[in-house]
Amino acid sequence: MRDAAGLRVWALLARVRQLRVERARRRLGDARAGAQRAAEATAQQRDAIARHRALRGDILAACSGGAPGASLWRAALRRHDAGSVALDAALAVASDAEHKARQRVVAALHALQKETRGLDDARARLRRLVAEERDDHDSDD
Repeated sequence: MRDAAGLRVWALLARVRQLRVERARRRLGDARAGAQRAAEATAQQRDAIARHRALRGDILAACSGGAPGASLWRAALRRHDAGSVALDAALAVASDAEHKARQRVVAALHALQKETRGLDDARARLRRLVAEERDDHDSDD
């Protein structure tokens, strides 16, 4: 009777571990999706900076000495250059978020590996108990 109780306990434990593995897989998928979104946000910020730099070149061309309204273009250039600080800060924030998202992926992967090892162990113990139970029944014959 004690062996039957042990079988039930290990069967239940194996099922619980299976559920934990499934949860860890979902968390890993969520973490990977978050890392993908963060990488896209970083790429968008880099694109915004590239567009900003390209526009700066256009404004510089308009500021050339003999162009009409050059003084207005120079004022526009100063305002434009002031915006580059905000873009650089936004890129730094996006890069930091991407780095943290990648760290969450690594942590989720480690958690999944740990849960998978626990599931494998529970299944191995359950198989061993089932084999011992069968051997006990076979020896009774």
